[in-house]
Amino acid sequence: MTKVKSRSPLGQLPAFKKDPIAFLKVMEEKQQPVLRFRFAHRPVYLLMHPALIEETLIRKADYFYKSKPFKELEPILGQGLLLSEGQFHKKQRSHIQPLFTPKHIQTYVEDMAHCTKGKIDDWTDNKARPISKDFMELTLQVIVKTMFGTMVENGDALVGKPLETAMEVAVQRIRTIWKSPKGLNIGNNRLFNKAVGDLNQMVDHIIEQHSEGNDSLLSLLKNPRAKGEGSMSIQQLRDEVMTIFLAGHETTAVTLTWTLYLLMNHLDVYEKVVEEVEDVLSGDLPTYQEATALTYTKKVILESMRLYPPAWLFGRQAQEDVNIGSTYVKKGSTLMISPYAMHRNRRYFDYTDDFIPDRFENGKPVGVPEFVYLPFGAGSRICIGQHFAIVEMLVILSTMIKSIQFSPLSSKLSVTPDPLITLRPKEGLWVLAKRKL
Repeated sequence: MTKVKSRSPLGQLPAFKKDPIAFLKVMEEKQQPVLRFRFAHRPVYLLMHPALIEETLIRKADYFYKSKPFKELEPILGQGLLLSEGQFHKKQRSHIQPLFTPKHIQTYVEDMAHCTKGKIDDWTDNKARPISKDFMELTLQVIVKTMFGTMVENGDALVGKPLETAMEVAVQRIRTIWKSPKGLNIGNNRLFNKAVGDLNQMVDHIIEQHSEGNDSLLSLLKNPRAKGEGSMSIQQLRDEVMTIFLAGHETTAVTLTWTLYLLMNHLDVYEKVVEEVEDVLSGDLPTYQEATALTYTKKVILESMRLYPPAWLFGRQAQEDVNIGSTYVKKGSTLMISPYAMHRNRRYFDYTDDFIPDRFENGKPVGVPEFVYLPFGAGSRICIGQHFAIVEMLVILSTMIKSIQFSPLSSKLSVTPDPLITLRPKEGLWVLAKRKL
């Protein structure tokens, strides 16, 4: 373990708060398996070795809960799957898991494709598109249609803007030591409460629109199959819907945006994707078999998530004293794991900052140990919708590329990562979209 010193009474918090990505790059350059530093009075351990990550997330997972900063998301997500803990988390996950099996996902592909086709049919030909905003609206439509069996219109105004506000305020609170009490309806608290209220209205609308008997997430949650269990409380139902609703579209839209950004800066790779889509798709809309046969396009998506993982940082808080490797971790300490830093770690990847899709084979980076590439996390809390997300991205990209020719607006697009709850492209992304004849 290496201790990182600081002259500031707040430890490394000011440097992290100023530029989290730059801070992680500096930590990665030290090439140490564990880095210990302080965020004010809180001891923090950054794990940079796959064996230690595996020990934390798998073998000793019961020693840890989600780290304390995640509590800032409770007003939005409540005790949904992302934030719940222990046996309750396992029970909720078992309720939701059946909708994310490959068998179920096959049935969603038609809706994914039709939502995408409907989106691009409304585009004006040969015009610049705010593609990051388009992806947010589209993935919102897809998650609502596939998971809840309904549709939502004007998604950016109803969801995009309040979600962005809520995330920005939550991140500010996470990175601040002295916070105003949440009960005070002032400043950012007022903005946050208004945004959460708007999101709750949308979730209430989704629940109200649900029709009994359809094969949807709401049907599963309202009728738990476990023997002897009653129906889920209204509050817990709302929390699970909000979690799937938000987590199920935000991370996918962000990955699609970064993927198209990389393709526009690497037109040779883009042309290979276009060729594969033309070769594999028999019509304008892909089937499940066709989407999952887009092996090179999948490599592109996986490499995009290596360079710009949406879940760029996550943490665990020790519930009791524990040893991780040779490091003694006291109860209450925070362990941080950064997919962003691991994915660009020179110990495991060559040309870490370069976009090289062929470094992947069979869904994994070649020659890289387990627990280095972590775009969906790992262990019992690995993203429940990872296969859904990959299939959705393949369907959306192939449907768009089949009908639309994308071009960069300049010879070299430049986008700055914005590390909020997810790793968003700051200021979004615009591209030129022209219909194919």
